[in-house]
Amino acid sequence: MTNVAVVLVTCNSMPGLTETLQSVLGQMQEPTALIAIDDYSTDQTAQALRAAGFTVRTSTSMSSDPFTRIAQNFVNGVRLAQQRGADIVVLGDHDDIWHRDRVQRQTDILEGHPQVAMVASDGFLVDEHGAALPGSIRGSFPVPDDFHEWTVRHQMRFALRHSIATGGASAIRLSGLSDWSVPSGWLHDRWWSLVALRQQALLIDDTKVIDYRVGPDQQVGLATSGQDHPVAWWSARARHVGRTAGRVRDVAVLLRP
Repeated sequence: MTNVAVVLVTCNSMPGLTETLQSVLGQMQEPTALIAIDDYSTDQTAQALRAAGFTVRTSTSMSSDPFTRIAQNFVNGVRLAQQRGADIVVLGDHDDIWHRDRVQRQTDILEGHPQVAMVASDGFLVDEHGAALPGSIRGSFPVPDDFHEWTVRHQMRFALRHSIATGGASAIRLSGLSDWSVPSGWLHDRWWSLVALRQQALLIDDTKVIDYRVGPDQQVGLATSGQDHPVAWWSARARHVGRTAGRVRDVAVLLRP
């Protein structure tokens, strides 16, 4: 039997966390492990997680950069899942709503495609109150229909400019990559999708498996990407010259033969 762990990262996530936990616990395929890395919440987040059966660990990241901090928290969650014997990890944000067949679908995809290390699915968009918004994650971060036919380098050039995998709608096979660490300055989903592309081990799934919450308080994500407007995209990179330079070095190493 495949062991499937859920990994969430939280920080002062009440009250939206309650609906998220209900959707995780209501899955058609019950996860074998529930893990959360909590970033020093001062509300009832940790208590709610434990009441729902999650193993809760406090963040050990000392970084002030939100990308690095969030990524390190997810890496710690994945490593704990490995220690618990998980084969697959389904990733989640603290405020999204999982569709009942999410775990089952993503597990089936990974079991049916043994060469795949990461599956990136889609999701409906909702506002902070849960009301439907137009479009979807994939509509905001589109991937060309013939993407799977491109060369690896062509795919990676596209993925460096466009987010093609949203962590909250993704699942990973722990044996798929030898190292799940993430360099400083990267979000976990961006880096893992690049590594998986390099290995030809990323599967783009157009099925909507979550309701993805978009709100004004998001630190990172769709509301802060600036991807839909080139001026905003370049402006965001100009504000983080050091991070951008580090990313160039990281990608150069990744692309080495």
